[in-house]
Amino acid sequence: MAKGRAVEAWRKSGRRKGYRLLAPERHLIVCEGEKTEPLYFSGMRDALRPEFRNRIHIVVKGTGLHTTDLLDYALRECRLSGGYDHVWLAYDRDDFDRNEFDLTAERCGKSSSGVTTFHSLWSNPCFEVWMLLHFGYTTAEMTSAEAIDRTDMAFRRELKHPYSKSGSSVFEELRSRMHLAEVNAKRLIKWHESQNAHLPSRMNPCAKLHEITTMLSDYIEGDEDQV
Repeated sequence: MAKGRAVEAWRKSGRRKGYRLLAPERHLIVCEGEKTEPLYFSGMRDALRPEFRNRIHIVVKGTGLHTTDLLDYALRECRLSGGYDHVWLAYDRDDFDRNEFDLTAERCGKSSSGVTTFHSLWSNPCFEVWMLLHFGYTTAEMTSAEAIDRTDMAFRRELKHPYSKSGSSVFEELRSRMHLAEVNAKRLIKWHESQNAHLPSRMNPCAKLHEITTMLSDYIEGDEDQV
């Protein structure tokens, strides 16, 4: 926790001085899905400003694994690689048993060490909730099919083309709206908590993807206006 406060103070200091500071970091992103999420995070990696690309190392792994096997996979990858500063698990409620969905988030928090911080980037019911938050705020409970349909409608209305789960440019297309998505995601979490819904499985709709975009936003190309 102290390390996190120090990093945040360091960032704010750099912003006040009008330049960016950077500590070398290695990030591992482990995705339950093998297509949509890896494509999105690969787009995020490719959007890093050139001067930071050889200092922030982002490795994206699409696994096809579900339940707590996803975390076990991440722990093995971390050991085999010699370690990461941050390990991010991206997974959806729709592919998890309710109890295992909550347990994965709990175990993820307990897996952090003095060297590596583990983060659970869960979405309920699915990753498309995060997409939707780039276009507006909603507390309406939805199924995965409804979330995908609403995302498609938003893409057609705002971006003038249909949404595709295999689209390779989704991050690039949504990047200018990222700050809005972060604000909406934080607001949504607070709303669920005000409704006494504290377990991830009870927070529908919701997504925690803002945690990684907030951490890396300083280093994403063209993101200066969102700082």
